[in-house]
Amino acid sequence: MSFGVRKRVVGCLSVACVGLSVSMAHATGEALAPPAIYPANTWQGKATAVVRVLDRLDAHVELLSVPVGTTAHYKSLDITPGRCLQRPKTLSPDAAGWLELHDTHPDGATFKGWMLAAEPALGVFESAVYDVRMVRCEGNDVAPAAPPLPTPAVPVLAQPSGPDAPAQGESTGEGGQAVPAGGAAPAQGASPAAPEYGGEY
Repeated sequence: MSFGVRKRVVGCLSVACVGLSVSMAHATGEALAPPAIYPANTWQGKATAVVRVLDRLDAHVELLSVPVGTTAHYKSLDITPGRCLQRPKTLSPDAAGWLELHDTHPDGATFKGWMLAAEPALGVFESAVYDVRMVRCEGNDVAPAAPPLPTPAVPVLAQPSGPDAPAQGESTGEGGQAVPAGGAAPAQGASPAAPEYGGEY
């Protein structure tokens, strides 16, 4: 047998073994804990905000990394991020920045508020010259800090119950009927409600 053929055979056997182990895990009914995820309202503070600035006059786009608490200057635009928050890894990616924007042109537009990377329409800098979008947060972790991931509890599997499951101490006779402990199965054609089987007239 050539090396390539032998490699394929060994690979198939390993896949079969993995499938067998998964089937055995299902057969034994082992309970698995759900994955650990952060609550939906969890944010992690970061030290730097990354914003995208579009100059509508010449279609130039610039990505600016601005440390929180400092002011960056792009042409006539001043950008001051007050906070930058991002979602932890187990949640859908998003970033939120508290930004103060000021166009130093006479009668230039100003903005103060939150901008979300995933929903830019919620915070819009209404300027005829510049378009500013929140992109992401980066840098060192700062307050607020995401709490430790909660440890999910392993669920307790309930025992099967229902009309088809025999009660404890009972066995199953022919046709799937439950037989009382210490008793015999009803005779063919006999009614289970007869007095000899615990019923009433």
